Amino acid sequence: MILDGLRTPIVLAPLVGGPSTPELTAAVSNAGGFGFLAAGYLSAESLDQRLAATRKLTEDPFDVNVFVPGEPSAGGDVRRYADRLAGEARRAGVPLGEPRYDDDAWAAKLDLLLDEPVPVVSFTFGCPSAETVTRIHDAGSEVWVTVTSPYEAAEATAAGA
Repeated sequence: MILDGLRTPIVLAPLVGGPSTPELTAAVSNAGGFGFLAAGYLSAESLDQRLAATRKLTEDPFDVNVFVPGEPSAGGDVRRYADRLAGEARRAGVPLGEPRYDDDAWAAKLDLLLDEPVPVVSFTFGCPSAETVTRIHDAGSEVWVTVTSPYEAAEATAAGA
């Protein structure tokens, strides 16, 4: 397991939404810790660019953290929630956005990580299928899953993470 080989017992959190950069990921890995590169909210093209930049900055292991897409909410549930927010939005002078579902480029990111494997691929907000875990293992990567309950831990173990 990658963590067994760390010189420094520090793991960088994925830090999605801006702080996660190739420079920070590489700096942590180069210092003997374990760097994470966040893939959430990125296009597959942006992730590819960040992977290339990270690889130029370090030869040490690092992780890419991917969001597992959930099922879209039922349209009626979303509409009822928006209706509850409408008055508050008017008082604040802000428009409500239109509901939309986005899988965060799931398939394209997986294809990229299968074509250009990294030492570890981790998942947040759910557990990938056992088939996905097997494909990632077959590409040479460890698979980690963020869990928040014993049930989720059992699910991740059953999937092969």
